[in-house]
Amino acid sequence: MGKRGPKPQFTDVACPNDSCEFYGLKGKDNVVGNGTSVSRGEKVRKYICRNCGKVFNDHTGTFYYDLRKEERVIELALKMSMKGMSEEGIADVLDIKPATVRRWLDRAAESCNKVNEVFMKGLKVPKIEMDEIWVIVQKNRP
Repeated sequence: MGKRGPKPQFTDVACPNDSCEFYGLKGKDNVVGNGTSVSRGEKVRKYICRNCGKVFNDHTGTFYYDLRKEERVIELALKMSMKGMSEEGIADVLDIKPATVRRWLDRAAESCNKVNEVFMKGLKVPKIEMDEIWVIVQKNRP
């Protein structure tokens, strides 16, 4: 039987609905727990925004949102790609379709671009120079 008393407050969770007036704002008491579910063998907490009615979970807005494979398999595919394996080779080793590998790689590239936009904000470095810097970094690695 569950513990008695008040339910925990989710003050560290913000509504992901960009049309909600509490979008991205934490600690506004608009987000409440809405149960749990099991996704890829992992327990995931679900939430609901009292203001707009949006239902979401811990994976909403992350790279792994709405993917069915285990995170370790996806990470392995990405590592194999970084080591130079072809999409077909990765698909063959992991026993998945090449289109799935391609979709994961596209999604990873999109996530990397979002991260770069945040961290590169305000820097006056052309994208070509950044690519050249990464080539130099890769050559100098042991």
